[in-house]
Amino acid sequence: MTEQDAPGVRRLERLVERVAPRDPDRWEARPPLKRGRLVSRSRADQLRATVRQLGLAVGHEGMPGDCGGSVKALLSPHSIDAFLELASEGEFRDRRNPAAIGTPLSWSTLATLRDCLVILGEEAGVEVVVPRVYRQRLDLAPVAGAEQLELLYGRLVGSVPADATMARSLACAGLVLDSRMRSGDLVTRRVEHVHLGDDGGGAWVDAVWHHQGSGRRREDQVPLRPGTVVALRRWLAFRAGLVEGLQGSDHGMLWVTVRARARLVDGVYQTYEAGMPLGPWGMRWGFSSGMDRLNEVLAAGWEGPGAWVPLPPRVEQWRRGAEWAQEQAAGG
Repeated sequence: MTEQDAPGVRRLERLVERVAPRDPDRWEARPPLKRGRLVSRSRADQLRATVRQLGLAVGHEGMPGDCGGSVKALLSPHSIDAFLELASEGEFRDRRNPAAIGTPLSWSTLATLRDCLVILGEEAGVEVVVPRVYRQRLDLAPVAGAEQLELLYGRLVGSVPADATMARSLACAGLVLDSRMRSGDLVTRRVEHVHLGDDGGGAWVDAVWHHQGSGRRREDQVPLRPGTVVALRRWLAFRAGLVEGLQGSDHGMLWVTVRARARLVDGVYQTYEAGMPLGPWGMRWGFSSGMDRLNEVLAAGWEGPGAWVPLPPRVEQWRRGAEWAQEQAAGG
């Protein structure tokens, strides 16, 4: 689905036009928002810009595939989560200024975007749940702390994960901690890109990093720590069982779905089998699901010291936490 045939985007455009008409002759007679205030001219521009960005998001590989079908789908928690993460990285900046695409949004711009999403939801009668991480400055958003990093490192080589979802997230976290790859780069990795030292040599991953907005990429071999190797072996064992049920040969992608789910394709729901490749949005959602499961397991057995602090659920939080730890070590 594209922006041009996305009913959700079209309806939001009509809602904005009602409370913030472009016609100067209708401006003074505009109705108030449901919260009781009239839209100012600056807020009108912000609402139109938000709908424009939502239009660009429809069809993006990092968004849920059926997000443009209705306002409810477009403003659902999963869609909003993916949209804000992509928007914060500058994915939906004005296409008339190509140089700006990929430049991260400032805190104030992201806060405005968040406010506009809430307003659009109110006008459409859809509750908008905005992730808490986006209410803060990006450089102060929660990252994995030193104790959490150590806990996860220990878990990588600890007891066997309870299920494939947890195993996938642990293996993914290990690669993030070792390579600092973003989720969009992680999903491009194939089984052949991880070398686990089975031939007696060292263990490494053929990593790739895309520089956002520039179109440039960098590739390198990154050594893998023992814990990451153990986690990857466990995930590959789960993966083998998942892809075994697929018809045809193994597609070779490293990250796959762990259960069948429905996808909306050209207006028709189709079954997406377990063992199929994950896309960027599926990777982010799947990682969070696995970390939620891991938090449940670890919290149940936590004996202190202090209260249990949940592990961050986002790939980016672990990546930035590892970078922060590296900078602290270099500076210390």
